[in-house]
Amino acid sequence: MKKSIFILAGAALLMAGCEKQQSVPQVAYNTDEIRIEASVGGTRATATEFEEGDRMSLYAVEYEGDEVAKLQVSGNYLNNEAMTLMDGIWVGDRTLYWSEKPCDFYAVYPYQHPETVSEFLFDLPLDQNSPATDEALSGYEAADLLWAKAERVAREDGVVNMAFKHMMSRVVVKIERGPSYEGELPEDIVVHLYNTVTTAEVDLTKGSLQRYAYGDKGTITMKQLSADTFAAVVVPQNIERRTPLVEVTMEGIAYLLTYSTSFRPGYQHTITITLNTSPDQEKIEINIDGEIDDWE
Repeated sequence: MKKSIFILAGAALLMAGCEKQQSVPQVAYNTDEIRIEASVGGTRATATEFEEGDRMSLYAVEYEGDEVAKLQVSGNYLNNEAMTLMDGIWVGDRTLYWSEKPCDFYAVYPYQHPETVSEFLFDLPLDQNSPATDEALSGYEAADLLWAKAERVAREDGVVNMAFKHMMSRVVVKIERGPSYEGELPEDIVVHLYNTVTTAEVDLTKGSLQRYAYGDKGTITMKQLSADTFAAVVVPQNIERRTPLVEVTMEGIAYLLTYSTSFRPGYQHTITITLNTSPDQEKIEINIDGEIDDWE
């Protein structure tokens, strides 16, 4: 998947080719139509870029001289336009034309239906190991909230450059065999995250979010990336050591582990769990450690 994706609102893609040779698609752009180039800082939860069928929300507000209008739920120049990736091009449900005035553009992925732009509540999917379907993203992808803003863009600029960023935190749990561990890791490992608030209060005008003060704590089933690696998207928040955070279940036995950290937006938190004795032993010895890096 390409690192940059070109977006065109309401254009037709002309394709021609044969079984052995295919020409490069030619697109006839109307200069009155809005085109957007988008990229993601780091990778999405899919470990790639945008995929066919992805949908995002697009807004635009106009300038009056040096003053720009505030982003609102409605009454903007563009109001939550649904953009869908089709054949490598983002297409709007309707053709979008440039304003005669410069605009600030806002976008959020996946497509949302916010009732407010400054206190929008976003609930994380709890089963992030659920697969994608024809109608819905996987639980892991649906949790990865992305935001972008491009300031003071006008028709003469020709294109709107949107650089998306991660708003949530990413947690990766790696399970390793210690020096005294015998045999292979069990094939039935399941990892859950406990005691995190799973609702975020999002400010789409600033591209920021925080743990919803009245949100409930939930249990997240982490996505299994490989036999020994699991991942989940979580709401940024502080976790105290006395609070159980990670549950590892294998061979019918569950192990609750405490861990303290500060989940930060746009960062990946890697937790390494080392098994020093096999789970079939009377008492299993587990060590837990972690590190924080940019979400890349």
